[in-house]
Amino acid sequence: MGNNEVVNALIFSHKFKIEGQIHLPFRDSYRGRLSDHLNSGRMPAFIPVTDAKVFDLKDKLLYNTSCVIVNRNQIETILEIEDEIKP
Repeated sequence: MGNNEVVNALIFSHKFKIEGQIHLPFRDSYRGRLSDHLNSGRMPAFIPVTDAKVFDLKDKLLYNTSCVIVNRNQIETILEIEDEIKP
């Protein structure tokens, strides 16, 4: 995905937990927080999450895929993960 900055993230919706990587094309040119990007209006309505693992809310792995597209409006909580994600 080009020269984008990669952010490891943990995303919760009302049905799923998704861990993977979000690619931010403009991180250095904005405030820097992931929440700022999501709320800026510059992020697309659908966000690609690469190297994604999709779990149900009881932590059962449902999918392990190279990319899943997440509707930004369905995100309830998102965490930027600096260390390796542990189940």
